[in-house]
Amino acid sequence: MLSCVSTTLYRVCLCLLLTGAGAAAQVRGWLWQNPLPQGNAIYAVRFAADKRHGWAVGSDGAILRTEDGGFAWEAQVAPVATTLYGLHVKDKNAAVAVGARGAVVVTENGGERWERRVSSTRDHLAAVTFAKDALHGWAVGTYGSIIATADGGRTWRVQTSGVRAHLFGVSFADEQTGVAVGDKGTLLVTSDGGATWQNKSLTDGLPLTGAAFAGTSKSAVAVGYGGVVLRTDDGGRSWARVDIFQQADLLSVFFLDEHNGWATGGDGLVLSTADGGTTWLPVSVKTQPRLATIFFADERTGWAAGRDGLILRTDDGGLDWRRLTEGGRDDLADIFFLDGSRGWAVGARGRVLYTVSGGKRWTPSLTGTDARLTRVFFLDEARGWVVGERGTILRTEDGGLSWAKADAAGATADLFGVHFGDAQHGLAVGARGTLLRTEDGGATWRLTPTNTLTWLEDVAFVDPQQATAVGSQGTIMRTTDGGETWHFSELRVKEWLYGLTFADKQRGYIVGADGIILRTDDGGVTWKDQESGLKINLFAISAAARDDALVVGDQGRVLQTKDGGLTWRMVAGVTSVPLFGVAYRGGTSAWVAGRGGVILRRADTIDTVSLPRPKIPLLKRDKPKLQTRETVQPLPPSSGDIPRAVPPASKKPPG
Repeated sequence: MLSCVSTTLYRVCLCLLLTGAGAAAQVRGWLWQNPLPQGNAIYAVRFAADKRHGWAVGSDGAILRTEDGGFAWEAQVAPVATTLYGLHVKDKNAAVAVGARGAVVVTENGGERWERRVSSTRDHLAAVTFAKDALHGWAVGTYGSIIATADGGRTWRVQTSGVRAHLFGVSFADEQTGVAVGDKGTLLVTSDGGATWQNKSLTDGLPLTGAAFAGTSKSAVAVGYGGVVLRTDDGGRSWARVDIFQQADLLSVFFLDEHNGWATGGDGLVLSTADGGTTWLPVSVKTQPRLATIFFADERTGWAAGRDGLILRTDDGGLDWRRLTEGGRDDLADIFFLDGSRGWAVGARGRVLYTVSGGKRWTPSLTGTDARLTRVFFLDEARGWVVGERGTILRTEDGGLSWAKADAAGATADLFGVHFGDAQHGLAVGARGTLLRTEDGGATWRLTPTNTLTWLEDVAFVDPQQATAVGSQGTIMRTTDGGETWHFSELRVKEWLYGLTFADKQRGYIVGADGIILRTDDGGVTWKDQESGLKINLFAISAAARDDALVVGDQGRVLQTKDGGLTWRMVAGVTSVPLFGVAYRGGTSAWVAGRGGVILRRADTIDTVSLPRPKIPLLKRDKPKLQTRETVQPLPPSSGDIPRAVPPASKKPPG
């Protein structure tokens, strides 16, 4: 299913700006089941002076609030669904956040209500900062956009930067002295509150991602890609490069005072300085997460955050970092439910999860493999099968509590699909036209010729004799003898086909690249194009009934039809990460899974948006509602994950 689809690597601002643990977060019709409290990327985390009250903001309008230093988080309702990149916390009640499409949102009551302010720009805003008076503030963004406020963020006016480069970071020492940094080595300084900006840009062109003043209006540090660290002691008139002996991309920087500062970057890198940025000490965070933001309240207490909703805390100045969020962050490739309670999910590093509570609690199974697992299928509550890379086939007879490796007839190709027509007869498909058959319940398998070298992504039985397989280059194959021989469909499509399901012996659906959706009404003999109205990869489909189906794909998209595909409607979502698997049993019994360990369950009747039906000949295509919270038990972390943070009062004394 995931072959030839390279999961987009997380990028802070540089690429995302150009595209537009407590109770589980449950908004816009979906309940987060993993990670907790949510799994969207966090781009900014900030705290009030008391070190207890703080916020984190991120993708898809994510706003989290804590009142205990980050050990428990609650989701808050944003007045926008766009990504929020920048955050400034004034005190325990007041904060300002900025984001895509010129979004500026503020709260003055601890986040009980966030209100949108007019920003006078539609550019994506990447960062926001305020002077010490908490009245004068600035935000920067794409195409050299700079806006300023003199009334604490109630009103904003546009400033002229003199550049068209995207700006990613901004810092002010006082109401007059500031610095802004951005793409292509852009470095701007001002000494008059932003009325005018002087261009001090670098010539090597590497992006600068963050800047911070170090206690005074004279000293400041800027960081960027390729391990770039720049330092000034004259208010920005001249800058000198600091050698940190690292080549990692640096994504953020924060200074507490004239001496103590920290920076974060890719591969879990955290740098600290105690001499104003002249020398830096590196620390590597376990699992090497990409950290987009960092903040310290004093010399010892700090927070960092990044991809997949990860939020970390340190209580020793940044030497040791602990998780404040729960759950696994390994990518999940597929999810399967027998009914509203019993389900399984599979993914990276041999990960198999199971639940008997509809996902309120997920438990990992021991599989004995570290292979990436791509597909899971269960015939009943006891018997199930999983396939994955390097010819991996696993089977269980106890509902997934334990797994045994099956004899795959020496197959070494990656496998992407598995399905059974009855308790004995099953098929598995994979790379380079690989197809395996079993007639003994999956204990042993044998290779079957397919006369194709295309990637076969999925397979599904109509009955023990009839089955269909789909894959790359528009491949659709059908068998009527249990998989012994195969015939190719004459339908002329070229799109990569990723997912397949049959609702009954006649009605079936296929989904794939460029938004393609096909339907059959004769058990797979013929197929018709349905036109989804989208041009994105659709990875999986699940049908609760012949006319009722859900589809998932790139950008967190979820589509639904209730009329057999005559019309497809976009389901309001809460994430933009790729979704690779879907399980749908009707009503609220719907789950989706994807990158970063995301598992979401449908919480209520979801609003949908009609999708336009493109006027192209068939087959010729070259405010959110808070729901009642549901208790969800966190998934135990993977072995080797970052240790969980413990509140200071709960720590046992040494000895």
